[in-house]
Amino acid sequence: MAWLVAAPFALLALVASVWFGVGYARFVRYHHHKGLERHQVAFLPYALREGVAILTVGLWHLRAAFADGLRTPKMVSGPPVLCLHGITQTGSNLWGIRRALEARGRPTLALSLGRLPRNRRHLGDRVAPELLRLAALSSTGRVDVVAHSLGGVVLRLVLADRPDLAAKIGRVVTLGSPHRGTASLRGLPLGQAIHRLGRRSTLLAGLPALPADHVTTVAGIPDLIVYPASTCHLPGSHCVDLPGVGHAGLLTRPEAIGAVLHALCGDATGA
Repeated sequence: MAWLVAAPFALLALVASVWFGVGYARFVRYHHHKGLERHQVAFLPYALREGVAILTVGLWHLRAAFADGLRTPKMVSGPPVLCLHGITQTGSNLWGIRRALEARGRPTLALSLGRLPRNRRHLGDRVAPELLRLAALSSTGRVDVVAHSLGGVVLRLVLADRPDLAAKIGRVVTLGSPHRGTASLRGLPLGQAIHRLGRRSTLLAGLPALPADHVTTVAGIPDLIVYPASTCHLPGSHCVDLPGVGHAGLLTRPEAIGAVLHALCGDATGA
């Protein structure tokens, strides 16, 4: 009977191995074809770290399933932080980052945005009220933002449609956001909404820069979801590359959380 218990885990491990293998091969082939430099990392340790990160985020989906709301530490030391997740995910993805920020006195709120809507105005209808609510609670009248993956694009879309909200934004950190599109979508049979995040996206090319006091853009290398790493960075931003950190690792790895804390709290010691 033990095999009945082990079989699902073995199947999951097999599927994950194939996914990592194919994704990594596509990543390497793209960089070779474009003549781009890439950091050399040992595939197996990288895949194991990314697997642990994915499992950790999965556990957070259970642990923080109903914890998206505003969480305020006893000793507040700075403006609140709005947390925006990536595609197909929920606000629980940023549970680890939220806890690290709260330990340093920062109130946090996560949004679960659901499926990517065809009409971008729905994003503004969802994000704008929460942003204004947090700004009203902030001693500075401004809100910091941490956004993972598509969350960084969502923030830019909302601010492009609602320029009046720019005055409410303080500092911004994006983690693995395809600001200039991602090559990982090439040749994949995905819907039009997803392919608008590709390298030749006119949607992304038309978005303005982030109107914030300070913007930090973080890229994982290799990130098998968003690449090349340069696509994660915006002109004028403080660019951080984290070798050996994958897309999920940008949510869980100490060096990624440390980059967020340094950008928003001036914490040079990391998580």
